[in-house]
Amino acid sequence: MTYQDHYAVLGVSPGATSEEIKSAYRRLALATHPDRHPDDPDAEARFRAISGAYAVLSDPAQRARYDTQRLLPEALIGGVGQGITLATAKDFFAAVVGDVFGRQRRERRRGRDIRYTLTVELAQAVAGGEHEIGFEASGACSTCSGSGTRPGARPPITCPLCQGRGEVKGEGFLSRYTACGRCGGVGMIQRDPCHACSGRGSRREKRSFHVKLPPGTESGAERVVDGQGEPGQFGGPPGHLRITINVRPHPWLRREGHDIVGELYISVTEAARGGRMPAPTLTGTAMVEIPAGVSNGAKLRLRGKGVPTEAGRPGDQILSVVIETPKITSPSGAATNLGIALDALERAVEADPQLLPRRAAQRGG
Repeated sequence: MTYQDHYAVLGVSPGATSEEIKSAYRRLALATHPDRHPDDPDAEARFRAISGAYAVLSDPAQRARYDTQRLLPEALIGGVGQGITLATAKDFFAAVVGDVFGRQRRERRRGRDIRYTLTVELAQAVAGGEHEIGFEASGACSTCSGSGTRPGARPPITCPLCQGRGEVKGEGFLSRYTACGRCGGVGMIQRDPCHACSGRGSRREKRSFHVKLPPGTESGAERVVDGQGEPGQFGGPPGHLRITINVRPHPWLRREGHDIVGELYISVTEAARGGRMPAPTLTGTAMVEIPAGVSNGAKLRLRGKGVPTEAGRPGDQILSVVIETPKITSPSGAATNLGIALDALERAVEADPQLLPRRAAQRGG
């Protein structure tokens, strides 16, 4: 059985009248309804606690029975009619020791981290640079700078019910502490709450950041912006903004370590003649020298066209030669395509008479 001080939840004293209890419930139910706080994961539990407290205190019979039991420690309440178990004995000991030798204050909670995926092109990841990102997330209210008070209005005051402690202790030597319902456990009451965040000091709004990527950033790398996550609770520090880098695949090139690799498609004629041809790179196009009679699968290297390294010298771009052969669709088409290939080879030999002896020497005959 979980114990809660219903009077503290509603923010009223144990001697409050029925009208005072009803008025407190209406005020809290309106302010804490989950529909008004869609981004607060604790909103529904807080609303259920308020509704449960009002259900007990608004009924005279239940309130009388509750007033009798609330002076007992939780362990004894849970053990009545069920026997004192090890669990209830531990609860009873914790209640006695916690109140006699001092209780532990509510822990400060660090805000949750915000995660964002930044997608960039391969060329942008290799070159590095600054990128602007934007998204909606909970953060310090920009209207009141996170104070919860309307700009230029009266500052908050100490909660008169809990005296600024954020918790209320029930009556009796073995009583328990419960979060104050008058101030919501923060110890302060906003006299002029900010209209943008309803006095909470945080709200969900559009946020933007500039993210700088170093040259050679790899896919899956993470950049962390300290203190730009969700606000902390109970005075805790804010979380962090964690940005994961996703590199979009390039249509012709890919990264392998510090090198950029790809394929260079050429025709049979171009392979036979050789010469200079344009090839795609991450920064545009570059002229590649193709040796005459190059073979299929040969590697051509472009110095310094790869990924920057910490040593300062970038990697290379390596292109694999792919010789495209004519497609043969039928016997008649095969003869036609073969004739075209022979004509191209004959023209190449006429343009460079040394080509045929050089190819024969490469083949060993």
